Amino acid sequence: MQLSRTQLGLVIAVGVLVTFLASAIKGSYQVYFVDLVEQFGIGRGHFALTGAVFGLSIGLVSPLVGWVCDRFGAIQTILSGAVTTALVFAALAYVQWFPLFLFLYGLMAAYALAAMTFVPLGLLVDRVFAHENKGMAFAAITNGTAIGFMVLSPMWVWFNEFLSWTQVCLLIAALFFLVVVPAVLGLQRTLPAIKPAHGSDEDSSEDGVRDEMLKPAFLLLAISFAGCGASMAYIDVHLVPMMQQVLEGSVHKTEVIASSLSILGAAELIGAFVVGWLLRYFKPGLFLAGLYGLRAASMFLIVQTESAWVFWTFAVMFGLTYMGTVIITSMLCLKVYGEKIKGKMFGFLFTIHQVAVFATIWSGGVAFDLTGSYQGVTIGVALFCCFSSITGLLLHGWHKRELQHIGQQPA
Repeated sequence: MQLSRTQLGLVIAVGVLVTFLASAIKGSYQVYFVDLVEQFGIGRGHFALTGAVFGLSIGLVSPLVGWVCDRFGAIQTILSGAVTTALVFAALAYVQWFPLFLFLYGLMAAYALAAMTFVPLGLLVDRVFAHENKGMAFAAITNGTAIGFMVLSPMWVWFNEFLSWTQVCLLIAALFFLVVVPAVLGLQRTLPAIKPAHGSDEDSSEDGVRDEMLKPAFLLLAISFAGCGASMAYIDVHLVPMMQQVLEGSVHKTEVIASSLSILGAAELIGAFVVGWLLRYFKPGLFLAGLYGLRAASMFLIVQTESAWVFWTFAVMFGLTYMGTVIITSMLCLKVYGEKIKGKMFGFLFTIHQVAVFATIWSGGVAFDLTGSYQGVTIGVALFCCFSSITGLLLHGWHKRELQHIGQQPA
């Protein structure tokens, strides 16, 4: 599809806006977690079920999101996520019954986030950008999430001082109704019609998905991407408690943790653009193996340390790879599968990713309860990244035979 530079710039601008504000779905919940526990009058462990269900649901609904993309188009899918977010947060503002909150946040908000992030945005980039620019475009758009982490997270903390959960929910609903939905509709009107890639033979399409999921190419992509999910879950859930434990008694504990997270976020932002640019020149399988190898090395660094410099080095090394594995895996998936099934295949990859997220969060907590230490989960995730690095090498080996064969499917 031939688009003008203005149209392509608009795709990136709207994509960044969507991912930036979509980060509010998780960010607001994390900051207001204690307030919500008190509001519903239940224990933290009980209420944490909402977050666990949310994370697992993202994986479970990702194939549905992929099907919606294949059937109706990426922009329509993003629009459905924006509308769902507005409606869900408008309802969450007044919910006082925990099971209803669990349904709205754990399931509906999970669909909304999945419908506005990697799967539909990856498919949109795949349809409108030239091959040599896809990696950089996807990196630019997904960096909205990193910017949201750095900008919006402190804002929620500040709002928590004087705004209630109800007020924040209404603010988020208004932002999506008044900003995101019009922006997506404007993008839809500006671009030429992008026909969804579905045909009349739905049964053959479903058979194609089943066949491809049993082939080595998908299995290798899934195994490597599970390493991405496991390591990201470690960062999201276990890293800060681990640092708090090993730095206990240090007068600089707070400063080291805060600075490490800031460095990690900045490295994530830079790394996404670097990977998007270098992807033009490196074989994706080898590049993926290298990124997982670097990530594994960074994890081994912090298995047993109290040094601020080691944590800062870890933050740089891990941060540079943070979005790179997502970008390369996404581009590989979108490249090798036919138009009719690439959305579904992309969705199933994210299911594997989120199952690894859930397993890492749960097993890390169990391991800490049994041993009183985070060393076990740290080593486990590092070894998983080594395994993902090996699968990257195997992917490179399969590229000329299996992946090229898949890529010859009629579009």
